[in-house]
Amino acid sequence: MRLLALDVGDARIGVAVSDATGFLASPYITLYVSRDESQTWVAIQRVIDETEAEALVIGLPISLDGQMHAQGQRVLSFAERLRPHIAIPLTFWDERLSTVEAERLLAQRNQDEWGGRQKRQRRTDRRSTATKRRQKGQQIDAYAAAVILQDYLDHLGSNKEEKI
Repeated sequence: MRLLALDVGDARIGVAVSDATGFLASPYITLYVSRDESQTWVAIQRVIDETEAEALVIGLPISLDGQMHAQGQRVLSFAERLRPHIAIPLTFWDERLSTVEAERLLAQRNQDEWGGRQKRQRRTDRRSTATKRRQKGQQIDAYAAAVILQDYLDHLGSNKEEKI
């Protein structure tokens, strides 16, 4: 079963998708939260249709002390407003430290892409610092959604192994 995960933020929503076997999560896309929520619902439904997802996992920000604060309440409210606009089941999953793990994975991927070269010529990159920061934020959002989804998939897998 293919699953979709959302890492809901105030400005962006990171999206991840699992493979058809429900074993591996991958970053998929970053959506922008629109002032017109109907555009956000349409964008999420479009991703559900594109990926043929059968269920949705939404990361629920719970603090390290186990409390749900303002952002957690905003995510719950967002999910309740989204529910009537989608036709697949929705589940919440604890997303503690998902962004920290996503930043680590992204840094590791970037280091691997450069092949560990110690000295390389500086490339002439005319993109502004703000553009680079925005692109990194977009990647982190999708990676955070993948971390949430992979944690959820691993939990499902460990429950299956216990039953065997």
